[in-house]
Amino acid sequence: MVWTDLSWVIAAALIVVILGMAAVVLYLIAYGRIDLSQVLTEPGSNKASLSRFQFLIFTFVIAGLFLLLSVESGTFVNIPDSVLGLLGISAGSYAISKGIANAKPDPNAKPAAPPPPSPPPGAF
Repeated sequence: MVWTDLSWVIAAALIVVILGMAAVVLYLIAYGRIDLSQVLTEPGSNKASLSRFQFLIFTFVIAGLFLLLSVESGTFVNIPDSVLGLLGISAGSYAISKGIANAKPDPNAKPAAPPPPSPPPGAF
């Protein structure tokens, strides 16, 4: 494949746009407009979430390897189905843990009102 002048210009423009968006995100993180303090913890607590950590690490490892292999070969490489399956399992464990966490009753919630008493038999 031969790159034309137009393809070089488009590639350079895309790189500038992507790097510009990354710079804006890093700026917002540096000045506290984007809060990353709760990325690996469960909401409302200081406990670390293993499922969040696993999903984050798997995503970065797979993305990094894909980028490295693509740069080395000069073209996009195919990601094996087994790798996508492992990433899906990791995402599924995160989703299930969120479902379990949201299904737990809130300890600060007020108890439900008892049902009204039923009328005695023959009161109609």
